[in-house]
Amino acid sequence: MAENQRQSPAPESEARFAPRTIYIAFEVFPKAKGATSHMAMLAQTLAEEHGPLLLLCCGHSDMPALQIEGDIIIRRHKAYHPNMLHRVVEFGRFVYRMLRNLPQQPELVIFRDPWGGAPALQALDGCPTVFEVNALPSWELPYAYPAIRDNAAMRAKILDVESFCLRRAAGLITVSSLTAEALKGLGVSGDRLTIIPNAADDVFFSPPAPDGPAGPWLEGRWFGYFGSLHTWQGVDTLIRAWARIARDFPQANVLIIHNNRRQAVKRLEKLVRRLELDSRVCFQPPVPPEVLAGIIARLEFTCAPLLETARNTVQGCCPVKIVESMAASTPVLASDLRVTRELISSGLDGLLVPPGDTRAWAGSLGKLLQDDLVRRRLGVNAYQSARKKFSRRVTLEHLERLFAQVTDEAGSRWDKNDH
Repeated sequence: MAENQRQSPAPESEARFAPRTIYIAFEVFPKAKGATSHMAMLAQTLAEEHGPLLLLCCGHSDMPALQIEGDIIIRRHKAYHPNMLHRVVEFGRFVYRMLRNLPQQPELVIFRDPWGGAPALQALDGCPTVFEVNALPSWELPYAYPAIRDNAAMRAKILDVESFCLRRAAGLITVSSLTAEALKGLGVSGDRLTIIPNAADDVFFSPPAPDGPAGPWLEGRWFGYFGSLHTWQGVDTLIRAWARIARDFPQANVLIIHNNRRQAVKRLEKLVRRLELDSRVCFQPPVPPEVLAGIIARLEFTCAPLLETARNTVQGCCPVKIVESMAASTPVLASDLRVTRELISSGLDGLLVPPGDTRAWAGSLGKLLQDDLVRRRLGVNAYQSARKKFSRRVTLEHLERLFAQVTDEAGSRWDKNDH
């Protein structure tokens, strides 16, 4: 979506753009990470079926504040404050201002976080709203900002904003049954919850051929990992397991495509050097989805070595890395957790391994590296499973049912209030 930018329209052109649907996310868009890959897919789907769509998001200084592509208008909040909480407040003001200035009330609002959701609920009172809960700040922020765990006043404020959004949203989307249970524990009724796994963009189902000179990961044998390097992702386990068997497979190497800051990469590079794997593990920065799709399709398999932490066993998740790899016909070796069992049937369309068990991971890595027939069979089945569970078409069917429900309920409330 973001590659085909055109210049900002004249003010009168923007004024005539009356969106039917609003999508709000406290995320820089686009950005090479799973969240924004999902956002792009959902925005395109919404625009095709419920356009025009207004996407309110964050942006870097080199991105246009206003961008129109077909039935999608993107408005970016580009002011950047070094303090995350200040950024949250600024983004909320931006969202409120944008929504209060709309020429007419939209038919539907979807928001990914309370930072955009709370001002949207205040600015468009009575408009049907859907809260897309992949995680809540009270769950996620302590990982990135450990000081929040010890700040009771700050945690109380965050919980208050979350509670407001959870109570007021007409419907909630979440990505796994485990996340749904966590939300029910916060008082969300089950009839307001819809579980929709993350979907893979069409480009992963039909990966393009490499454009230009082949990168080093297209020569020789490679398996890989792509995603963040946060400790709960378990990349350490993958590297240690590889160290156990790397000498048995001298032609094979590991490609790690990450989106983390240098500090996280340095920690893992130090581990790689200590294990004498310098020439066998390649770290690469993020790449656009169409490039990533082509790379994944050429890997022998990918890995999702999630650890057995509260982040994965209480909060829940639906790793986009697994979904996209399966769509590209590339089998996945993943940790055996409840959230991964919802995506992979071990032995049928992927393999599941005890989380954090370096010895078991080493054995499974070796099994996939030495058995071409197993890899091919798992890859074919992975593609078929992804078609059935993780395509845009399946996501749209789920969304249409939810949107019909929340808009009908909003109409009923309107009629009662009107009479």
